[in-house]
Amino acid sequence: MDRKAVVVDFLERCNVYAADSIKRKQSRGEDGNIESWESYIEFNQHAIEEIHNGKLDRWFTPLPTRGMEHARRIEVDDLEHPVRAGWLSGLLSPRPLVVASTQDENGNLNLAPYTSVMAVSTGPPLLIASFSCNREGRYRDTLLNLRSTKKALLHLMPSTLSMVEAVNETAAPLPNGESEWNLSGLTHSEHHPLLINEAVAALEVEFLEDRSLPDAVARLAVLRVTGIWTTETDMPPEGLDILCQHGHDRLTPAPNAWGGKVLKHYANKK
Repeated sequence: MDRKAVVVDFLERCNVYAADSIKRKQSRGEDGNIESWESYIEFNQHAIEEIHNGKLDRWFTPLPTRGMEHARRIEVDDLEHPVRAGWLSGLLSPRPLVVASTQDENGNLNLAPYTSVMAVSTGPPLLIASFSCNREGRYRDTLLNLRSTKKALLHLMPSTLSMVEAVNETAAPLPNGESEWNLSGLTHSEHHPLLINEAVAALEVEFLEDRSLPDAVARLAVLRVTGIWTTETDMPPEGLDILCQHGHDRLTPAPNAWGGKVLKHYANKK
């Protein structure tokens, strides 16, 4: 749905709500505020008409982008880590938010959010993800669990504010043995002990290896996709409505305002 359609749909829903409010007041014999509700409906209807006839097109035109005529260069090594992270997160975005579900060798369950997961091969189907460590040098439970049990489910989550709150809880630093499942409110699927009921889809992966990164404490893990959990009947060529990180620590719906296909990379394939 395009941006105009979203706004029109919202205004029409507002008018339905207002009309129902008027009916409720009239049924109770109340006259107060009815005139205000009627004015509200009239105003919304006028806005809907101007959207349809093009008078408000300027509201839906993207702001012009600036070229590099007046660009400046920032020396990345001179930036403090939080500033550097903010720049990279803001520029290299949006990225899909993935909630990783793992368990250790004792069956303790763990959830954690990541935006570093990236597909690097479809034949074989391989993903990579980076995992940091804390100040004491201990790596994330997700990586430790992957090394131990070799299995994980990577969930794509629906784009709702309530889900942002749940994801935020999965990021909480907890003592060993405590599970983020208990904080997030997310529930287990009967189909798999690691599968989140509320997810839009999930990739079941097998841990292959992790490697050091040059001059970094983070480790790069290589994961092979072994299964896809989905309720979709067809391949989603337009993508799914899922949470993404866009900017620094900011979660938003996946962008879907407009799109065009890049197809020239198929030219040399036989």
